Amino acid sequence: MMLKQLMKNPAFLTGFLFLFGMFAASLVYYAGWGNEVPKLDLLKNEEGDFMSPPYSPSEYPPLGTDNFNRNVLLLIIVGAKYTIGAALVIMLFRVLPSVILGLVVHFYFKPFRRIIDHIVYAANYFPPTLLSFLLLNWMMLEGELLNPVDFPYDFSDKLLFYLAILIIISIPSLTLLFSNEYDKIMKEEFIDSSKVLGATKRHYIMNHIRPFILPQILLVSIREFMIIMLLIAHLGVLKIFIGGAVLDEDIFQNSVLVSLSYEWSGLLGGWWQYLWTTYPWISFIPVVFFTLTILSAKLMLIGATSVMERLVRENKEVHEGKVNSFEGKEPFEFVHKA
Repeated sequence: MMLKQLMKNPAFLTGFLFLFGMFAASLVYYAGWGNEVPKLDLLKNEEGDFMSPPYSPSEYPPLGTDNFNRNVLLLIIVGAKYTIGAALVIMLFRVLPSVILGLVVHFYFKPFRRIIDHIVYAANYFPPTLLSFLLLNWMMLEGELLNPVDFPYDFSDKLLFYLAILIIISIPSLTLLFSNEYDKIMKEEFIDSSKVLGATKRHYIMNHIRPFILPQILLVSIREFMIIMLLIAHLGVLKIFIGGAVLDEDIFQNSVLVSLSYEWSGLLGGWWQYLWTTYPWISFIPVVFFTLTILSAKLMLIGATSVMERLVRENKEVHEGKVNSFEGKEPFEFVHKA
């Protein structure tokens, strides 16, 4: 029912279709052609003379070529599954453990809440981009450049380490967020009636917390996806790519770092230097796709918020209705012997 209402919301549906379309197009390309993006042959102008690459979007529609004379559109499509897929995996493994840990903190660590709150709030002042950079730089960049032959970590090692770091750094703050949500729910009036009737923790979780927290999980997940996409983009500018990078020589005979998976942060980091050259479109294209992806998630958030607010209102009315149904009645009835 909730999914049906979400899909009927125009804002949510628009954002979902863009994200799903990019991810699906990337998978289709991978199924048909793998991750290979071939270099193009030289193009000729109207006079029949060869033109020097890279080619602008007007010379080679729709997005031109890059500093290796590869089709930029194909690079974006190939990298979409790694970029969006990594963000979804990080989001999932950030949110779900935090939901469970939030319950543990709420029910079993109440005496230590002030200490936990102060520690987490203090840690939040440290920029996540800088923290991620410090933890990932030795593995993703420096080791590869210092000793590229004997470097012990392969693509899968770097990918798993990248995902693990981006997941772990946000679990404490998300755990505290969900724990605070549980605190608010447990202060509702209908909770008092359950306490009087001797409800267990399992009863609270399944019958009172679950209907209210499920919409919040969806909203928090979409927000986290947006935050993760921004973090991935920032790390790309700092030359920290998903799965690492290799050194290669481009058409200008420059040794540059190239993402192993063509994911968007690698494209952004590898092309950032062309922003101040005569080839600025190369730098702007990954920025545009990062922006479109985040805007799509924002549309999903707007649509989901309107749907969830209505569902939470309905859940609250149902719970309050159950409580009101006991008003004016005795909680127990005694059988009197004649």
